[in-house]
Amino acid sequence: MFKLGKYQFETFKYRPGHRANYAVLDKLGNEREWGIKYSPSYSYSSEFDVLKKLSHPQIPKRYDCGKSDLYEDDKHVLKEHYIVEQHFEGEDIVQYYKEKGVPDTTEIGNVLKYFSSVAHPLQYLHKKRKCVHTDIKPGHLIVEPNTGIVGLIDLELTIKIGETIKGMTREYASPEQKKMGDLLKNASNKKDEKSILSQITIDGRSDLYSIGLILFEVLTGQLWASTDQPPIEINKSVPRKLNEITMGLLEEDQSKRISSAEKLGEELACV
Repeated sequence: MFKLGKYQFETFKYRPGHRANYAVLDKLGNEREWGIKYSPSYSYSSEFDVLKKLSHPQIPKRYDCGKSDLYEDDKHVLKEHYIVEQHFEGEDIVQYYKEKGVPDTTEIGNVLKYFSSVAHPLQYLHKKRKCVHTDIKPGHLIVEPNTGIVGLIDLELTIKIGETIKGMTREYASPEQKKMGDLLKNASNKKDEKSILSQITIDGRSDLYSIGLILFEVLTGQLWASTDQPPIEINKSVPRKLNEITMGLLEEDQSKRISSAEKLGEELACV
């Protein structure tokens, strides 16, 4: 049994590449399931503040955050920063298809359903809240196969449209995020940052590029960075229209990319 502050849990998950451990909490006295994410070195106050301003069924509600002592079977381990938020049951969408296999003709309908579901919280985030997630990667899209609903989690790097990025997962970042990140490394003051913002705008299309990388990986079992082939050439089960959508998300030039989450949903509905 683990105890962190007033919260208890039986087991936790750790995934390489993620800064935090994660556990589903014992019941907190209501019907909703809550999870706890914790790290010895990373504060979750920023993510807590972001979630406080958001309200969408596919984005987790926040409950609590802070720092406290972690115990394992009454033995003190160390102090941990933590955030308690709504738990979404399901799996990392890429891992789900690694286990299930590259989708064939009969499975393509489910892929369409899952990525259509993703478009809803993104449309809310981009259009209504004027925010960009900036860290969309497979582990941040949690698919519940029985319902077809995908949860969008881990919003600690979320920014307002037009702001400088706070960080990224480079493997799933858009070209403009990478360019901004490289320029920010050499920025020494606010004037430098202002100059960078005059050159590069991070908006919803940056998240859509990341979605394209994940969709490509789901459809092919391969990373886009490792090939220059469109998905239809790797997986013959991919419909031509879905191939066009994937490549439209992966346009290097923002102005040529699928322009919005709303447009993405409309395109997917036409497959």
